[in-house]
Amino acid sequence: MVNLASHQTKKVSAEQMDMLFEFTRKHYVEYYDVQCELVDHLANAIEERWQMQPDLGFNEALHFEFKKFGIFGFTGIVEQRQGALTKKYGNLTWAYLKEYLRLPKILLTLLLVVLAYKLGRFNMIVYSVLLSGVVMLGIVKLIILNVKYRRKVKKTGKKWLYETLIMRSTGFMVAPYQILYHVYRENPSALLMWIMSALFIIFTLYIYITLYLIPSKAEEHLLKTYPEYNM
Repeated sequence: MVNLASHQTKKVSAEQMDMLFEFTRKHYVEYYDVQCELVDHLANAIEERWQMQPDLGFNEALHFEFKKFGIFGFTGIVEQRQGALTKKYGNLTWAYLKEYLRLPKILLTLLLVVLAYKLGRFNMIVYSVLLSGVVMLGIVKLIILNVKYRRKVKKTGKKWLYETLIMRSTGFMVAPYQILYHVYRENPSALLMWIMSALFIIFTLYIYITLYLIPSKAEEHLLKTYPEYNM
């Protein structure tokens, strides 16, 4: 009788998967979601090699596969994976943004522009205070997100590329306020006031989307894609 067990393909065990994660960390793969992509690639490559060399040990198989990356190690594929994830997460972010360019939310946006215009024509001081309040709320929320993220990284030891991208996307949050301030303080005309009001509302939506909506959507996406992710 043929021993079918001897012909079964060897699989990377859970313990060996942990070893692959540790291996990627030692070779300067910083983000956990990128580590997941790379570990999956290595595990598949090792199992394919075992099909040809079933007696090869795990460390030897890993060594052979790592040599394929050349003298720069994981640098090339890390950049490739980060680029792919950046594009993927960018597409997700744009999908969330487009929701506010469709009915009925676009009608609410236009109504807010009209209200901002009337407020600006009625009292520029109140207009300025309201805009400053939006900026301050954004800054406070950004600080909270950063503190929460740093604590989670310290607790779990895992950094996520998507979360880092979110933090970077808010880096120029104050810049629109500076532009608005220097323009509308010059007693703007009716046309300029309409433009400024539209920018005001767009800026307010930008704050809401990047600091409130996208982080919550990011959590949902990461929990669905990576069960290990916990906020």
